[in-house]
Amino acid sequence: MKKLLIFSLLCTLGVSLFAQNSSKKNKNHYFVFIDDTSFVASMPEQGATLTAFFKNDTLYKIKTWFGFNFGDVTREYFYWNDTLSLILETQKMYASTAVPKINPDSIKAHYTGRYIFKKGKLTDISQKGNYSISDTPSTKAETEATFMMLSDKYRKVAYAKAKKKKNRTKVTE
Repeated sequence: MKKLLIFSLLCTLGVSLFAQNSSKKNKNHYFVFIDDTSFVASMPEQGATLTAFFKNDTLYKIKTWFGFNFGDVTREYFYWNDTLSLILETQKMYASTAVPKINPDSIKAHYTGRYIFKKGKLTDISQKGNYSISDTPSTKAETEATFMMLSDKYRKVAYAKAKKKKNRTKVTE
């Protein structure tokens, strides 16, 4: 009986210490949100947003959204040790000017793409569906160059915005 009591006390103490440590881990998780023209050459008809997620002041994800009259494009850039490692792309085709207004969340993706990078090089591409956005090149080398250029541009904008603590929004889990 005494061993059971000691075991349960140790378990309770261990769980409470783990809970305290995990709440400290989330202390420096935040994101910055940009919905102006600071990261695009020209604003699409329905707008554009960039959300950058940080852990301990290190960028780990950027999510961009571009809204056009014919649909939208979402790209998620994932980083490991501040180096691009993965891009997930989703395109949805719909008439954004339709009446009544269409809920974009109800539309299935027309195209999905996964681009894997290792040490700054595009190593693998996986695509499903029909690609329709004409601004991205078709060869692997051109795709790599375009995504690396966009990634670098978005990283710089995200870090610049995150420098001011007033621009940060704490991530709550």
